[in-house]
Amino acid sequence: SSGINAEYGQDEDEENNDSSRKLKLSLPSEEDKRLTDSLIKNNPLSGKSNPLPHADSPNEKPAISAEDKRKSIKQLIDKIPTQKEELFAYPLDWSVLDKDLMERRVKSWINKKIVEYIGEEEPSLCGFICSKVLAKSQPENILQDVAIVLEEEAEVFVVKMWRLLIYETEAKKLGLVK
Repeated sequence: SSGINAEYGQDEDEENNDSSRKLKLSLPSEEDKRLTDSLIKNNPLSGKSNPLPHADSPNEKPAISAEDKRKSIKQLIDKIPTQKEELFAYPLDWSVLDKDLMERRVKSWINKKIVEYIGEEEPSLCGFICSKVLAKSQPENILQDVAIVLEEEAEVFVVKMWRLLIYETEAKKLGLVK
């Protein structure tokens, strides 16, 4: 999950420059490509072979190659809106977002971001945000709630979290993650 955390995480220049906390569009960097490759390599589904191998070729390649998987992940990331209005209007498939996905992929990201913004773990805030997401709260409502604590960081946080939620649910539906 560290690859995804970095994908939706904070750029290095954001740490030192408050004015760069604005939302910005950027082309995938070499780091983005490495993270995508890492996601593919570390995904247990990547190495599974075709469930119907041909009898005459026992060493057949996996049903989806790592390169195809990397392209699928990149296409998925590219189709997720980056502007707040489009992003918040994106139809999130709530049926895919279960407690397991929250625990495995989203909660750790939220916790890491809170530590970055506040300087220490805040289990109650992390739990509150997770419960709001699991209750299918709209992003605008979550933004209002976390703005009290995260202040000017709140919008960047919720935008990145919403991109993560869209990525995780869509990737799960496509079979790119478990």
